[in-house]
Amino acid sequence: MSKGKLLIFGPINDFGGREIEAGFIAYALSSEYEVAICSTESLGKQSQVFTFNPNQEAFALNQMLCKKHVWIRLLALFNRLNNGGKGSLSKFAQNSISKKYFGYKKKAKRVLHELLAQQDLIFICGQLSSNYVSDVVKFAKKNNKKLIFRTTGTISNPTHYSYLDKIDCFIHHSASNAGKIDHLPDYKYEIIDQCAFNETELSKLRPHENNCQKFLVLTRLSPEKGVEQIIDYFLRCCAPDDVLYIAGNGSLETLLKNKFQQRNIRFLGFVESDEFVRVFADIDCLIIPSPEESGPLVGVEAMCAGKVIISTVVGAMPERLSGTLNDFWYECDNFESFAEVFQNVKQLTESERMMIFKSLTDRYHSEYTIQKIGRKYLNIVKKIMA
Repeated sequence: MSKGKLLIFGPINDFGGREIEAGFIAYALSSEYEVAICSTESLGKQSQVFTFNPNQEAFALNQMLCKKHVWIRLLALFNRLNNGGKGSLSKFAQNSISKKYFGYKKKAKRVLHELLAQQDLIFICGQLSSNYVSDVVKFAKKNNKKLIFRTTGTISNPTHYSYLDKIDCFIHHSASNAGKIDHLPDYKYEIIDQCAFNETELSKLRPHENNCQKFLVLTRLSPEKGVEQIIDYFLRCCAPDDVLYIAGNGSLETLLKNKFQQRNIRFLGFVESDEFVRVFADIDCLIIPSPEESGPLVGVEAMCAGKVIISTVVGAMPERLSGTLNDFWYECDNFESFAEVFQNVKQLTESERMMIFKSLTDRYHSEYTIQKIGRKYLNIVKKIMA
């Protein structure tokens, strides 16, 4: 008996939580389904979608366009040469000439529709506003294809999207995100949070004997992540021996490095997967400064490692930490709020940190393991496909 065909579709790039999650979902479903990944972004061989299966079938929509249409391919080649000759050819397929004179958008939709016609189920992994989502939903419903939508971001302005009632099932990280579109008349959804993909190694870590001195922020260095503010807050209340590690890269990296050259701040740059556990082994506490997130993934990873977490009330974090002994929240744009929580963490005794460690790791292993989360995805797809 042949396997059902399933396509994971969305703005999947090379590095980030969405990329890792898409690869994991494909891996979890591949035992019973034939799974491919189609991205509306540039997708390289180094992409984290291949973390679980190096042989995972994954491609960009632009790659399909370049193969099918000679002029799109030639224009992409010309555009790449004009930009230094670096990067995959498909990255340059969408350009002003192809859009204006060669019907790029129509060709892209046609190629996408041909791909969707071959599937039994389309699994959207993105935001409500992601490119081509409305078109994918419209085509799928017209052709009796099943649709699952894994939302990867905080939902905003849901009433702007007329296609929402056509989704067979939504999957959200948290109940708070799910509640933002509960106006739908026949709203079907499931809550599936994330898991720590380095869970075996992270589960071996133990708290340090000293008080909390080493802190970590791991995020994209872009304005919406709150990194500049949290560095300022940290420097205003830290002790001389405290260190804040900043892991990640992005548009603010150079600015932040130039602005904060104090010895208490260490910039690690982008942390490769083989260095990730080493960084977590070195720290005492994770700080999540984002005013807006759906997860974030690093929060679950910290739970798996049993690290103390200081966080804004963001995304799935309140639901993840509810009932644990980790209760260190601060308000965005409120230094006094952060300073109070920071000092509370600094004053934790070894016994208290061990109890927090146990409450976090117990919660992780009861609800968030790779096996448990993978099984949830498989069960939902089976239910929708039945």
